[in-house]
Amino acid sequence: MMTESFAGKINGKQKAIGFILLFPLYLYVIPRFANFGIYLLLKYTNITRDTTVLGIYLNLICSLLSFVLVVWLLRDFLIDNIKRFKEHFTDNFVYSITIGIVMIYGISIVANMIINFVLGGGSNDSANTELLEIAHDKFDSVIKEYGLKWGTDEIAYLMYKGALKKTDLDTYLKDDEKDTPMKRYEAAIIITKAMGGEEKALSELGVVLDYTDAREVPSNAIQYVSYATDAGIMEGMGEGLFSPNTAVKRSQMAVMLSRTVDKTNYTFEKNKITAVDTENKTITATNSKGKETQYTYTDSTVIKSLGDEIQASRLVSGVEAVFVKSGNTLVSVDTVSSEPDRTITGRFVNSSVKSGVVSIKIKPDNSEENETYECASNISVTYDGSPATVRSFADGDVVTVNLVNGKIASLAGESKTTTISGATIENMEIGDDIKITISHGNDAYNGKTYAVSSDVVVKKNTSTVDLSSIYKGDKVTLTLKYGVITQINATSSTKVIEGTIQSLTIATKSIMVVKVDNKEQTYEIPSGVQILINGEEKTLYDFRVGDIVKLTVESDAITKIVATTTQESSGSMSGVVTGINTSYGVISVQPEGSTDSKQAFCKDGNTTFVTAAGIAKKMKDIKVGQKVEIKGTISGGVFIGKLVVIVSE
Repeated sequence: MMTESFAGKINGKQKAIGFILLFPLYLYVIPRFANFGIYLLLKYTNITRDTTVLGIYLNLICSLLSFVLVVWLLRDFLIDNIKRFKEHFTDNFVYSITIGIVMIYGISIVANMIINFVLGGGSNDSANTELLEIAHDKFDSVIKEYGLKWGTDEIAYLMYKGALKKTDLDTYLKDDEKDTPMKRYEAAIIITKAMGGEEKALSELGVVLDYTDAREVPSNAIQYVSYATDAGIMEGMGEGLFSPNTAVKRSQMAVMLSRTVDKTNYTFEKNKITAVDTENKTITATNSKGKETQYTYTDSTVIKSLGDEIQASRLVSGVEAVFVKSGNTLVSVDTVSSEPDRTITGRFVNSSVKSGVVSIKIKPDNSEENETYECASNISVTYDGSPATVRSFADGDVVTVNLVNGKIASLAGESKTTTISGATIENMEIGDDIKITISHGNDAYNGKTYAVSSDVVVKKNTSTVDLSSIYKGDKVTLTLKYGVITQINATSSTKVIEGTIQSLTIATKSIMVVKVDNKEQTYEIPSGVQILINGEEKTLYDFRVGDIVKLTVESDAITKIVATTTQESSGSMSGVVTGINTSYGVISVQPEGSTDSKQAFCKDGNTTFVTAAGIAKKMKDIKVGQKVEIKGTISGGVFIGKLVVIVSE
């Protein structure tokens, strides 16, 4: 026989596995696909049966058939191997049952994945999660009045969407009605509201129902029944009857809800608002990957912020919202926060826990008042650059809080007194307040900018120095108190670079381009740098293109420039003034027929300024747009003006 041949090809342990494993596999897999078949049957037919009862009977039948099938196919196999299995019962049983459990668990996961993929289960849940939280916050106090133990999520969401009101709950959930099945006319009312059709339904006056028992429909439900019928969601019960007072079975409601989903064809998209155009009635938003979508709203589009209906003009850029569409129509916009994402720096005050939700109170740097924010469930927390919890913080700690959808998504803190080692000076801002930006291998510090205390202590290479001796590129250890730098310990390396000046830009941040070993390198020249040209103290204005320079570089900053200048030659230029900088003595001139401007370095005292009529002027008298003629000298490609004639005023 076939089974005998099959049995002869496998060993005893494999037979034991088959004996233990085949039954549960069949008993589990077949009913799963049977249930899937039930779903498809009810979804695409008009059959109205109780799915729970149907599922129980079908599971029982499938299990019995599976059992009979396996026994019949393996009858010889089983008889032949029961005796062998008993001889080594302990080993075979432990081994087989272990494999069986693992296999069944694996099949369970795969089966659920297949079913969820096919059915699209939960595809919109993530978009509505935050809306559900808002709904609970807004309506839980009302729902609790009715002592419900189940269905609170659904009721809260329907109340948020306006499909249910408190008056409806009073009707459906009062003590004498709480355990009463929903009637068909009540289902018509709720379905109409859920579809957003209440306004249209109530606008239809003088509605006459085409049912023989139309008089039994309550007067307040006639328009709703008409709407649900016309929409194809509800049908008669045969013989022209609607049967308004007949209880609705779960299977019938499942069919009606399935039809509702098909009719509305709702899609849910969670995006961040970037722009609102009230004139053209458009809302522009981007998703988490940066893809931009433009939505067009109408007067019927419901717009809410945290559950409260608002005008489109009150939508704020940077706020996340759930966009609900039916086909190409924008049905609703629900913002999940009233404020855009932002970052707050300040001092930690305290934390608290209420109903499992952690809140943090901080005092922002720009405010005298404390502010309290809830923490997101997936909050990221670091303290002094290391992973931590909210409990790690103490009153007065410096914190940086990132708010997403009005909740704290990340919390980074530093103790009142913090030491940051291994940092590199990235930039220094010199103004009313001095600020230092650092680079660091720890992301908690990398790129952060700190204010410098007015009485900061600065040490460089073990010597006490002035703050002006700190340069970009210095390796530093910073001591901070309440987020302000109170001490800097710096080390630097010094090197000499020799090359030829290729260009020079004199501005607030002067830039020199030097060719070194046939490669151009750009350097920022700090104010106050020591400059020696041909052995004499000079300024930046005395440099010429082509000058040979030796740059003393400490870390990434030039501290000294020694140059050998080239010979001068006479020259001239004329054209229209396109720019003038009296502070640096630079006049930009665009020669006739040229699109580029040339620079002439001029100074009161060293340069003579006159009009064409010979009237003496000063540099400040020159205006953009005037035509000038400039005579002077050229040294290393740099034009030095000696005489400036203002041709036209």
